[in-house]
Amino acid sequence: MTKCRHCGHSLSPVSGVQIRGDQMRQIEECHGCGLMSIYPFPDMQKRNKLYHTLQENYPSFDADFEWKLFFCRRYFHDNTKALHIGLESKMLASAFRKEQVELVQIEAVSHEALSQFSANEFDAVFVWDVLEFVENLDAFFKQIKRILKPGGYVSLRTRDAYSNFNKTRGKENLVTGHLNFMGREFVRNIYRQYFNDIPHCFMQEAYGDSMLVANGINNDSDLPYAEMNVLVVVHHYLFSKLDDATGPRGRVLNTIDMLKRKGVHADISLSNQPSGLGYDLVHLFHNAWETQDGLSQISSVKSNNAKVVISTIYMDPSETNFVINVINRIFKVHSKRERETLLEKLAQKKLRAGDLQQDMRFYARWNIEEDQKALLEIADRLICFSYTEMRQMSLNLDRTRPFSIVYNSANEETFGVYGPEIFVDQYGIKDFIIAAGHVEWRKNQLMLLYAMRDIPEIPIVIVGAKTDDEYYELCRAWSHKNTLFISQLKHRHLASAFAAARVHALPSWIEGISLSSIESSMCGCAPVVADRAGEIEYYGEYGFYANPGSLDSIRTAVVSAYKRNQAANRKKISEYVRSRYTFNNAVDMTIDAYRKTVSEDQS
Repeated sequence: MTKCRHCGHSLSPVSGVQIRGDQMRQIEECHGCGLMSIYPFPDMQKRNKLYHTLQENYPSFDADFEWKLFFCRRYFHDNTKALHIGLESKMLASAFRKEQVELVQIEAVSHEALSQFSANEFDAVFVWDVLEFVENLDAFFKQIKRILKPGGYVSLRTRDAYSNFNKTRGKENLVTGHLNFMGREFVRNIYRQYFNDIPHCFMQEAYGDSMLVANGINNDSDLPYAEMNVLVVVHHYLFSKLDDATGPRGRVLNTIDMLKRKGVHADISLSNQPSGLGYDLVHLFHNAWETQDGLSQISSVKSNNAKVVISTIYMDPSETNFVINVINRIFKVHSKRERETLLEKLAQKKLRAGDLQQDMRFYARWNIEEDQKALLEIADRLICFSYTEMRQMSLNLDRTRPFSIVYNSANEETFGVYGPEIFVDQYGIKDFIIAAGHVEWRKNQLMLLYAMRDIPEIPIVIVGAKTDDEYYELCRAWSHKNTLFISQLKHRHLASAFAAARVHALPSWIEGISLSSIESSMCGCAPVVADRAGEIEYYGEYGFYANPGSLDSIRTAVVSAYKRNQAANRKKISEYVRSRYTFNNAVDMTIDAYRKTVSEDQS
């Protein structure tokens, strides 16, 4: 009987397969380690040919979103040296140089090619779409272990052979030219065996396949303890753009990193058909705009009888949907009197547009409330940012479930740590109003800029990528001469900008408690926020609250915050926020919600 070439266990035959005119070979599955592979394995010449043919399906560099570059920006320090095993990409090398990372690239489907490198030579190793063609995986990963520094990162990408998506494709998976087929349990075992770590796995459908991206550390200490295994489910486009540093993305990643420190392991699925098998709990980070996606995802994991916790991030979009439809017309009106009249009605919630009016329930998609109700009924527990959010949800949707409050939080290891010097040295300004967030209708930068247009002595800095060209141009048109627009800042540079600013103003039409407001307050900025959601629960006496539709209300709040926020008050705000809204605290609250949910299952 044939034995598994990786672990030596007995194999079970799956199917015969003939790959691209080659001889008939046998697919065998190992129930010991989970590796499915082809026997006999093709020779090196055949493997290299298959490898290069199949790489055409998987771009070596995705300029819109690139996991390797993303991990580089999030986890690497400057002057890092990384090895990329996979197809060479000049674009990728250029991108890494801009991040002050030296990138060595090599094509290798066997361990011999890695012997040229010195021990502990690299801070990070990427193994990209090559494991499917490696015969001796043991020797291959022993070489990677040898050349990787202790504490260095190891990341790999492979097909997720046992995902729900690939399971439904049957024999099609076996005739595509891949020689090894592996799932997330096999990948986890690789990290445990060679790097003494449990990696974060990211699952997604991409390039017409189900892909698994893993990121872990070469750990010399004991294997991290995991009290429970959690699958975090997010909407499929959360990682769709590399330069899109959204609040939700940061919240999810900071949560899983902190969970690991506290003994809870978490993977992330961006799949519309996630599998809950092997997990104690599934945690959906709900996207308020695309409830139908979350409903599909949770229905998939419920087929595995998984317990489900949902971070609701509930927002009633009615007023925002109305404003998006009318506010651009207001700011295109040439007559100042007519424009001011319309803005006055907006402030009083009396604006009308045809059959629509500002105070009516209005949804962009007719059945979104039904989807939201169905989603809540599936949940075993809800996680809300505030009691205000839970109250609004229960009133609007007439649904209640067991719930926990987990505060939206900022990374205390970055925000409040960096001083103003980085930003001031680069841009030459200090003591300004800053607004950080996507430049878009719901964030309401336009009303902020219009309200402050006659006070140019107070500089304004707008930080955020534009999502709508028309809105962005209106913001520029109505901003005063001392307004600076910056499309993107790295986290440490953003923290420095907050330290240099005096006020963070984001009177959004709709928010799930703005992350940038918390981050900036942690740096000592006075927060100017809208009066629509649960912000008063967060900032209390330290916050300045504005009607997002009222120019007078926004202007008064901003100017008051600017005058009041001197050094002593900055210190009080920073200390207040750092004592409450850190990921250390938030993850403790999250774990408590997990434990309650799991214990309810066992009672």
